Amino acid sequence: MVAKPFGSFEGREAISEFWAPFIKSGASNLKYTNTRVKVLNPTKAIISSDWSMNVGEGIITNETWVKINGTWKLQHDHFEVKKQFNKNNMNKKETYVLVHAAWLGGWQWENVSKTLKENGHKVLTPDLPGHGSDKTAPENITMDDYVKTLTDILDKQDAPVILVGHSFNGITVSRVAELRPNKVKKLVYLTAFLLPSEGSFFKAVQGVQNSIAVENFHLSDDNTCAVITENEIQNAFAHDIPKEAFDKAKPYIVAEPAKPLMYELQISDENFGKIPKYYIECTEDKAIPIEVQRAMYKGKIEKSYSLNSSHTPNFSQPENLADILLEISKEK
Repeated sequence: MVAKPFGSFEGREAISEFWAPFIKSGASNLKYTNTRVKVLNPTKAIISSDWSMNVGEGIITNETWVKINGTWKLQHDHFEVKKQFNKNNMNKKETYVLVHAAWLGGWQWENVSKTLKENGHKVLTPDLPGHGSDKTAPENITMDDYVKTLTDILDKQDAPVILVGHSFNGITVSRVAELRPNKVKKLVYLTAFLLPSEGSFFKAVQGVQNSIAVENFHLSDDNTCAVITENEIQNAFAHDIPKEAFDKAKPYIVAEPAKPLMYELQISDENFGKIPKYYIECTEDKAIPIEVQRAMYKGKIEKSYSLNSSHTPNFSQPENLADILLEISKEK
């Protein structure tokens, strides 16, 4: 299938990925006018026509139909969009880079990623060092290692990305945006640390009240990693999902390297400051209480969104979270 100016698409999967967001956008009322049919032989014909829909209009130059076992089937489609009435209906494909929370890994985004991909977008869910499939020892990991993992990914992208940071790694994506401001289209903080320059995780949690995560946080005996008291982990981060589901995820939770938690953020108005920022707050969060979230993002963002969720809506409300990320992609 050739769809100008969008490109060429071969195979069922590629064609389906092209049409899925278009159909979901509400495109309807397809009409053919000035239709011309060229019969090549009893089993093959080519149609050319003008077309219009509620979202745009254009021409069909080579729609090839073949007759197989008595049934006419579309073999090849070649069309062009000449005019769009609402460009949002032909969704531009975005690239999302979803950065996991402390103690977790790229696996946390599985269900969110699925919805974003179904809407035609590219989604990257990297494991930071020491998380997921990366087995680097915690004592060997610094914030520079986290940041390099992400800047290496951004450097390979042809266009700026929507960069999403969850929880502690709000600090990480802020630093990445400072170093690669032209590679980040939008910054999204999911109940995350949105801190000023020279802020750090340890500074930010000092004096925080009513946080089960903070109350049960401690460093290992050798001070190389941080953990949460085991019998309070679910209550701190995911009280709104079934225990059975949490128990399945629990083996993938790792100790968090300590050095990145001590890192003091370095950002500037010239780089970090120019990137549009959005915040997704979680009102039932028992790790970063809602009043702390709001204090961090007040006056610093384009728009905030709210989920009645624990600290991990990627588990409890993945479709709602994905819908917000899709909405953010359309923000001007």
